[in-house]
This record gives sequence, structure tokens and C-alpha cells, in this order.
Amino acid sequence: MISVDLHLHTCHSYDCATPLHDVVRRCREAALDCVAVTDHNTISGALKLRDAGGIRVIVGEEISTADGELLGLFLTEPVSRGLSALETVDRVKAQGGLVCIPHPLGRRPFSPRNDMGHIQDGVYVPSPCVTRASRLLTKDVIARVDMLEAINCRTPFASTWKAMSRLVELSNLPSTAGSDAHTAGEIGRGRVVMADFTDAQSFLAAIRNARVSGVRSSVFVHFASMYAKLGRRGCSD
Repeated sequence: MISVDLHLHTCHSYDCATPLHDVVRRCREAALDCVAVTDHNTISGALKLRDAGGIRVIVGEEISTADGELLGLFLTEPVSRGLSALETVDRVKAQGGLVCIPHPLGRRPFSPRNDMGHIQDGVYVPSPCVTRASRLLTKDVIARVDMLEAINCRTPFASTWKAMSRLVELSNLPSTAGSDAHTAGEIGRGRVVMADFTDAQSFLAAIRNARVSGVRSSVFVHFASMYAKLGRRGCSD
């Protein structure tokens, strides 16, 4: 079994100042075997970390679609921002990648007692309440993605965590966990313990039986992201 953080950022994201060498150091401290590097709208940092060999890396990207953010994993090239969610999914899958909806219910409180939708003819139909939380949470998009992020450590509300678990259960999609780290200290707060894998398809098979866990990060980590935006200097790595 290996331990993986499936959502983190480096200084190649516009709102993160973590140098690549600090990512490697923190991954070792957190006893992570592998990470998905998912910078905003670029795979340059992920490629550099992968090629440097200091930590095992899944090349990913947090892609800004016209409908919200999607995670593409196992990418060989970046996916353009601003496309529709379904076109973005198609672009990721065309290169053999996998798609995950990150922080699916957003950062606001969301009660698990809300109407979450229903199952119709074996297919999950989200309620209007769910779709209002994210324009990605439509029947068509959920039918096309591979995974939902059940644990996002930058989502601060316990009620929303419970609702995300309910969403995963209804959708019958594999669940992931990620720190969504924008600072080195956050890396490893969310993790997946899973069987080892060799490629995207063996990863998808393994994650169906994985254990996800995480610890919510302090709301103050968001100030670090704001500071990184304001003091943007780029990467020295």
C-alpha cells in the first residue's frame, strides 16, 4: 500500500509561493509515497518535479473551465482554460488522463440534511440545491468524470465534509482526498492509502478500494494564498 496526496500546488500556481524543493522536503516529512501536482492551468511544475526524481509525481492540472475547476490527472500536455466542463473532460480523456471534481460543494457551509438528489434508473440526478453549489454538479458532467474529491482540507466546514461524503455515496464514484496545499506545511493533510499502480487505469482500479482521510486546515492558510498573489515573483526552481 502507498500513501498519496492527490491535490497540491507549487510556486507554478499564481496563488502559491512554495518552491519545488520545499514540496519534496515536506513530502518526505509527511511520509508520502506519491503526490499529484495540480497547479492552476499549467503542468510545468509537475513536469519539473517528476523529472527531478525527488518524489514520485502524478502530472496533474487544476483546470479553470467555464463551469468551475476540474482536476486532470495523468496528463501529458496542459489543457486550455475556459472550455466547457464537458469539452475539458474530453480533452483530458483524449490524452489518457482521469478527471476529478475538486472541492465539489465549494468552501461554504453545506448541510448534509439538504436535498442531495435521487437515483433514477441507476443514475444519480443531483438536486437543484447541489447544482447551485457548483455548476459542475450536473447529471451529464457527473456521468463523465472519474472521481469526486470527498476530502479537501481547505474546505473549512465539517457540515460540508459530511455532505461531500453523501455526494460520493449517491454518485457511486470513487472518492479522493487532497490537501489542496498552497503552503508546504499543508502537504499531506489529506491522503489516500491505496494499492500501488502503474498507469491511469490501474490507478482508477486501485482507488476504488482506497482509504481516504484528512484534517481540515486552518482558515488562515487562505491568507497565505492571498499574500502569494500580491507578492507574485514566480519560481526560482
